[in-house]
Amino acid sequence: MVACQIFYFFVFWLNYSTALEYIELNCNFTKYILNYFKHNEKYLLKLEEDKTNISINDLKMYGKSIQSHGEIVIAMLEALRSEDKVNYPFELMDVNLYLNNVSGSVEMSYINKSGKFDQLNGKLNLLEGFLMIHKAMVKRIENFMNTICSYVSFDEVFTNCPDFNEKKDYRIQFLPGVVKKLKNRLTNNDLRFKDERLILNNNEIFKLLKLALENDSHWDFHPKNLLYYDLMMGHQKFDERNLMSGVQYRKLPEVKDYRAVNVMDYFKFAPLQYQCPDGSFLTLFDVFRYMKYNFDTKQLQGYQELVLMSTIRPILLLVRMYAIFLKKFCQYYISNYTFKNTSDEIYIKMLEIGIVVVEQIEYLNNLNLFHIKQQMYLDKLCLYIRNIIEKKVTSSFKYMVKNIMSYTRGFFNRNKLNNYFGVIADYTITHDNVKQTYNEFVQLINIKSTYLIELESYKESLNKVNQTRNILPIYFNKYSEELFNPESAMINRLCSQHLYTEIYNMEGSESVNYEKTSINRINQDNVNKKIQTNNQNAEDSSKLNIPLPKYMIDYILFI
Repeated sequence: MVACQIFYFFVFWLNYSTALEYIELNCNFTKYILNYFKHNEKYLLKLEEDKTNISINDLKMYGKSIQSHGEIVIAMLEALRSEDKVNYPFELMDVNLYLNNVSGSVEMSYINKSGKFDQLNGKLNLLEGFLMIHKAMVKRIENFMNTICSYVSFDEVFTNCPDFNEKKDYRIQFLPGVVKKLKNRLTNNDLRFKDERLILNNNEIFKLLKLALENDSHWDFHPKNLLYYDLMMGHQKFDERNLMSGVQYRKLPEVKDYRAVNVMDYFKFAPLQYQCPDGSFLTLFDVFRYMKYNFDTKQLQGYQELVLMSTIRPILLLVRMYAIFLKKFCQYYISNYTFKNTSDEIYIKMLEIGIVVVEQIEYLNNLNLFHIKQQMYLDKLCLYIRNIIEKKVTSSFKYMVKNIMSYTRGFFNRNKLNNYFGVIADYTITHDNVKQTYNEFVQLINIKSTYLIELESYKESLNKVNQTRNILPIYFNKYSEELFNPESAMINRLCSQHLYTEIYNMEGSESVNYEKTSINRINQDNVNKKIQTNNQNAEDSSKLNIPLPKYMIDYILFI
């Protein structure tokens, strides 16, 4: 009994110690970034003060300067890499999505007071965009510091963001040189400072950051990797800011004879359950187009879950088609003894195809893209199909098919994916169409095999995300539905065919007034000093109602 108590105490102490170190490191990193934002705020406010005299180049200089810490934030995320879903650095990831977004630019145009994105007052809208996003980021970081880091011991030498502007002249032309010194302080430990408070040579946090910077795997945290950019763009190279390239347009798959020409389009353009005003359905690619410039980590997590579940969708559709075809074929088989030889031949082949379907599911599972819950889901699906093929279940055939349809329908519904799988669901099999339907089904089997081979070629891209966080749920968690809030405004934006052309010409725009949005704050008197409570708060802080502005609603990429 005593030995057991000692063992459990040791396990508790180890978990407590590890969690504490993680939170301390996260809080110290985050405090430095907060100080960095506050440091740059002086130059931003100076731009606002002189806004009648500033130029576009002044604003671009500010944007380029603040991005000097882009790789530093990525390295911080690398140092904090954790498999524990509670230990997820939401605030630092928000900053990462902003500073390192896929366009390579932080220039965002703000919606004006008339509710329009206009090009006439470009520099003022760009300035307001910088101010809006800066203010929102600072507010989220400050909330994290107040709720999670209250009992953390800070390393003031590291978190200090010294002001190298000796003249205290915060005109924008001085910022590039100043941030270069700030960056060098964190990347070059050979620098010599008279003030000991600036020296990081023997600083433990600095050493961890330096190790992360030297590790090539820190690039896993670049937003292009987190957003599966290569997978969604098919390794094509586009200039995100070149509107003539059509990169910001809504895309649909190229189709020939009612089938996608590129097999990966079955994944990329997976239709969701949300319908556009023109009757079409939102697709995964529509969500990707939104996420490219969305700086909200909660929504990033929802998008990542949606992508991973969409990789399964083509195979699940095949399973549903197989089950329905077998059901309809058996109904035909029973009532058509005249054509028994033909029917027997097709029935035997359909059972053989069932084995191929199982092999495809196993192939998908063996790609090791999924965690245990997703793997178990696919394993159970294989069992259902084997029960039909091997007739191990004594229940009626109709019940077995119903099981498969219900099991897969739940997956689609809870992941907001459309489950329509083609015309086979809509017509009755007859002697005139049975062979044609069977042959079409065989072609689909071949297409899905090609899809799986092509998907495997993107395995590295998919696993980079898996290595930055554990995507444990098989169904959407509640973060995911936030992708589409406010629903009416978001659906309209996501359905937009030529996003920037249409937005600039809009008479009005729906927008959320974030200044008037209530903030649910944690009562500090009730915060327990124990590390378990801190861990819980780390998860809860990401749920607090402190929203970031929304891409397409409150701001767009400055063109």
